[in-house]
Amino acid sequence: MLFSHRSTCLVLCLFALAPGLAEGQQAPVDLARIDPQTFHAMAVRLPKGQAPKIDGRLDDAVWERAPVQGNFIQREPSPGAPISERTEFRVLYDDKKIYFALWAYDSDPRGIRASEWKRDSGLAKGDQMRIVIDTFHDRRNGFYFATNPLGALKDAQYTDNARVTNNDWNAVWECRTTIDDKGWYAEIAIPFSQLRFKTAIGETTWGLNVGRRIVRKNEESYWVSYPRAQGAFGFARLSNAGVLDGLRDLQSKRRLEVVPFLAPQVGYDNVADVSTNKLDRYGVDARIGLTDTLTADLTYKTDFAQVEADQEVVNVSRFSLFFPEKRQFFTETAGLFNYGKSGTENGDQGAGLLPLFYSRRIGLTGDGREVPLLAGARITGRLGAYSVGLMNIETDQASVGSPNAPVLLPRANYSVVRLKRNVFGYSSMGAILLNREGGTGAAFNRTAGVDLNLVLGKTTTLTALAAKTFTPGSKGNDYAAGFDFAYQHDHYNYGVTYLDVGDNFNAEMGYIKRTGIRNPRVRGAWTPRPKWPGVRQLTIGGQLDTYMNHAGSLVSRTGDGQFIAAFNDTSTLTVDVLHDDDHLSAPWQLGNGIVPVGAYTWNTFTASYLSNSSLRVSGSAGVQAGSYYWGDKTTLSAGLNLLPLTRLLVEISYNRNRITLPAVPAYVTNTVSTRVSYSFSPSFFAKGFIQYNNAKKQATINLLLWYIYRPGSDLYIVYNQGWDTDLPGPHFMQVRNKSLSVKMTYWMAR
Repeated sequence: MLFSHRSTCLVLCLFALAPGLAEGQQAPVDLARIDPQTFHAMAVRLPKGQAPKIDGRLDDAVWERAPVQGNFIQREPSPGAPISERTEFRVLYDDKKIYFALWAYDSDPRGIRASEWKRDSGLAKGDQMRIVIDTFHDRRNGFYFATNPLGALKDAQYTDNARVTNNDWNAVWECRTTIDDKGWYAEIAIPFSQLRFKTAIGETTWGLNVGRRIVRKNEESYWVSYPRAQGAFGFARLSNAGVLDGLRDLQSKRRLEVVPFLAPQVGYDNVADVSTNKLDRYGVDARIGLTDTLTADLTYKTDFAQVEADQEVVNVSRFSLFFPEKRQFFTETAGLFNYGKSGTENGDQGAGLLPLFYSRRIGLTGDGREVPLLAGARITGRLGAYSVGLMNIETDQASVGSPNAPVLLPRANYSVVRLKRNVFGYSSMGAILLNREGGTGAAFNRTAGVDLNLVLGKTTTLTALAAKTFTPGSKGNDYAAGFDFAYQHDHYNYGVTYLDVGDNFNAEMGYIKRTGIRNPRVRGAWTPRPKWPGVRQLTIGGQLDTYMNHAGSLVSRTGDGQFIAAFNDTSTLTVDVLHDDDHLSAPWQLGNGIVPVGAYTWNTFTASYLSNSSLRVSGSAGVQAGSYYWGDKTTLSAGLNLLPLTRLLVEISYNRNRITLPAVPAYVTNTVSTRVSYSFSPSFFAKGFIQYNNAKKQATINLLLWYIYRPGSDLYIVYNQGWDTDLPGPHFMQVRNKSLSVKMTYWMAR
């Protein structure tokens, strides 16, 4: 049911009170004029002992207690039009859980598509229903839950009104679905123990939004829709959420969760000639509710045996590569510790403007080898108007490198303190402190930073940052500061970024590619929606990215002109023309040769195509060709996704570089990876990941069996093996290492 208090929402209210309208019977709503706070849904408290059975059938009589909510509005492909298929939801709750019932009716049930069952799959290949809940109703932070017709579970955390999406956050919740000749249905139960909120006597309100995707129509619709210009992250903007009323006398119980685990491992490293037989490996993770809004996470002898290996990449640039964090202890609540970067925590949006905290600096060497984590503690939550994050991790000493030249890494301690305060409408300001004691290098390294994140209406954001580092023996020029301004409209966008990093800025716990630079960057694009057959939107634009030293001399510059065509079937074609200038002050090795000191200029052409990912056969292809420093470089890439069975997914990717420099043989690299996943059920998965990198002359295989044998409790069986592909002799002599790990967790909660 909707309540309107403004004349501009009269059309919305009439629409909301007339369920079942067919598309075309209602004039489109102006999405830019929607006031989300005029959308109200009602939750109804259940009598004790009358919770619905979570089976996806929605035939429990208790659902009749809750009023029907619905009247979804399209965002794509017809903004403001009613959803093309009837969609409804209802909300119930009791002392322990909140329940959602979702009716996704379909006039053509044979067109319902779903293929993903694995926990936290992207769900992009089929139909889906999604929910976002803002438990503090601060219109900034929230929890995301989604499912598809097969009953797959996906959850995430949203932070700072969509600045950061943490897809690796996991809750313990239930979902079941069914399909019949009228559509598909989902029944969801989320324990209050998995959410943070304030205990409230009397009535309280939460933020809420619900969305539906119908993939065969490439249609996205929402209970509270939002402008096209906000793109995929618009649903993560809690400022776009409506209001959930009817919640009374909610008791936020102090969480107490303990997850002990056993993690025996056997293996052999041929390079180091060392056997691993650790049958007594164990540890424990715990989560303790300190207050209604503060939670402590503890870990002892942390194990990440189930974490997939990094994607093999050949680095042909002169800077280190950015790899996303995959370890759960660091990915959960990562949005709170975010500084200087935005997007998703899996790294899809890159490193960001000034990322002072890059958690892969803890417990991993530069080449990705594991350093034992002895113990860690983290406190996160809210204290009044402040969001607070405290983290401390202790790593054990470790020996890395080859047997002939081992490198001893001393024991080290890492601390992070993060403080943020909400200001103005949807903005925030904060500070971060980082400290490393022990380990390699100087006795300690510290970084302090402040940031301001302004949301100026629905189209404009401004981020400003300033930081300083403290390292023994280093004084002066140890600062960094910058800002990013962005304006996003459906038909055009532009932005300006500026970053200044001192020569001695030394943020060891961050990811800082260059020091001693000033980096202005401007970007802009025209994004029309021409009425061309099959075309949804075009992007015509570019950017100029410049690096100068503090003397004002050019270090490097890249100009990029870009054309993108987004088609109605979700496929995209991208073409770029780039011009690069690079002034090298020191030689560096590129492929088989050395690039000497000097000034270089070159041009590059790139083109790529990404097909409709919802099809059983989809893929991508790309080419990059042009000169490169004083030679030439050609890069070819291709990807193929096959869905031969509903439960079987095969993903193949290939990348090839060919670099030619004067007077040396051509440098040719090939990387191939194949990932095969099979879902026996939403709680039982098998996966194989095979990679080959001829630059390293290595091949690896990772096999994983994952069984969620009860909610929150997992069994992993992991096998890893690596080969040196350039060694002579029998096949078994080429084995570099191999290991078999078993990890069993048991979730206990009060």
